[in-house]
Amino acid sequence: MAATLTAGLLGTLDPLLIRHLVDKDILEHRRFEAVSVGALIALCYLARVVVGGQASLLSFRTTQSLSQDLRVGLLRHMTILSADWHERTFLGEKMARVEQDVQQVAEFGSDAANVSFRSVVFFVVNLVVMLSLNWRMALTIVPLFPIFHWVRTQFRSHIRDCANTAQASVGRASGVVAEHLGAVPQIQLLGAEERQLSRVVVAWSQMVEAQWQQRRSEIAFTVAVTAVMAIAILAVLEVGIHEYQTKALSIGTFFAFYTYITRIFDPISSAMELYSRTQRVNASIRRIREVLQSRPSVCDDGSISVVPNPLQSGLTCQDVCFSYSGDTRVLKRVSFHIEPEECLAIAGKSGCGKSTLSRLLARMAEPTAGTIWLEGRQIRDYTLQSLRRAICYVPQHPVLFSGTLRENLLFGNPKTNDEELSEIVDLVQLRPIVANLMLGLDTPLGPEAVALSGGERQRVALARGILRKTPILLLDEATSALDLPTEHAILNALAHRDTRQTLIIISHRLRSLLWADRIILFDAGEIDSAGTHTFLYRHSPLYRSLLEHEAESDTHEELTLSFEDALLPDLIKTNNPIGKSTV
Repeated sequence: MAATLTAGLLGTLDPLLIRHLVDKDILEHRRFEAVSVGALIALCYLARVVVGGQASLLSFRTTQSLSQDLRVGLLRHMTILSADWHERTFLGEKMARVEQDVQQVAEFGSDAANVSFRSVVFFVVNLVVMLSLNWRMALTIVPLFPIFHWVRTQFRSHIRDCANTAQASVGRASGVVAEHLGAVPQIQLLGAEERQLSRVVVAWSQMVEAQWQQRRSEIAFTVAVTAVMAIAILAVLEVGIHEYQTKALSIGTFFAFYTYITRIFDPISSAMELYSRTQRVNASIRRIREVLQSRPSVCDDGSISVVPNPLQSGLTCQDVCFSYSGDTRVLKRVSFHIEPEECLAIAGKSGCGKSTLSRLLARMAEPTAGTIWLEGRQIRDYTLQSLRRAICYVPQHPVLFSGTLRENLLFGNPKTNDEELSEIVDLVQLRPIVANLMLGLDTPLGPEAVALSGGERQRVALARGILRKTPILLLDEATSALDLPTEHAILNALAHRDTRQTLIIISHRLRSLLWADRIILFDAGEIDSAGTHTFLYRHSPLYRSLLEHEAESDTHEELTLSFEDALLPDLIKTNNPIGKSTV
């Protein structure tokens, strides 16, 4: 503020010096005094530039600091929003709000106070000086202020609407571009390059058109304001010429007054430009506010911060139902109990509700009806942070980061020692992959780890989940990209680790679940039957049909055991079957 005020005050000196130069020095032929005053004018100009530059640097630093704080706050809020919000919001849209919208708000926030203060001070000081020089000329511009207000009113709604449309088009275009860049290999394989590019071009064209309309409205507003200013200058010149002709005004005062009248419109122009920017910024503020006003669908309102490790009484689903936005129920009164340290498999055809159940168990969504209990308490009684420490959810399509393989493996538990890391690398059969990497575990994986195959990515994610050492490990089709022998070996080794961990495995491949303590078979959103593999094969027609169909469709592998051989006594375990649930 001080630098801005100093620069503004320095700007009022040189017209007075010009007045003195013309009236006292040039007209009276005082060469030395004229050169001295000219040098003083140059020094004033230089000082104004230096002070103005310092003010610009301070403004820039304030803008960057404010934008960083806003981005961190917005990103923190986005991070606590539930999965459903992120799933329905395009990545490009989120990026546009964090980058472009925040930048516009930060720049405006920094400039608004500075420009407003400078404009008010500069306008008042110039007006006072003009009144002292010649009050009749100064009052000539007063009737034009209502015209400025009328012009602003006429353009306000149109500029605001154009700004809203332009900002929305930027978000849409960013979303289309992000989607395109994230799927280039798939686009190439489908031969859809031109078709997808046309989508991007259409989005960009709509963005350019919206920005053109916005810019056109702003330019029209500027032209209207400038026209009013030109009329004001013309009126002042007319009065000034009359004053000079009547000897009421010296030529030096006339020059000084003309300089002031042109400069007094600078703060008005700045204020009008700030007003025009306000309409653009309001659109950005509205978009940011939409995010900040969004609330997680899964509320973190629990009070219990610790879940026993290992579990003491297990996890229970009681009449759990779920539907998406009031549609047909995906889950229908699902009830079952998982004992501590049990290895439970959940199976069924695609679309039967298995993955939806896993999201409810991990509390990524809330049941429409029913209750999930953990250690005898409702799952919502626990804080989300305590649940994340208790339940590690490993999805079918894991997200890997652009760091090294080691950093990805240790992402969930950076304190893991080398011995534990080596053990898990062997368990998930990553050792051959590590051996082929130039830098081993310290090899950078690149953006989104695209160099790894689907099976390799799943093994990294599985290892990362195991290393978290949570009481419950929840695998949602986490090994679906592995071949059957590898999947069977990894899951079998995982189930027999001496860690007292409760293991929940969701899979559509029944042949990889034969060794589980218990299998729950889903059909159309409800439990068809539950028990050991032996029990289900004997008593569940659906289970037997799915298993036989799976064997028939597998043309690349042969069963190492016949189904009758799979019923050997050593596979028969304690069974607590659960009958089919009712709606």
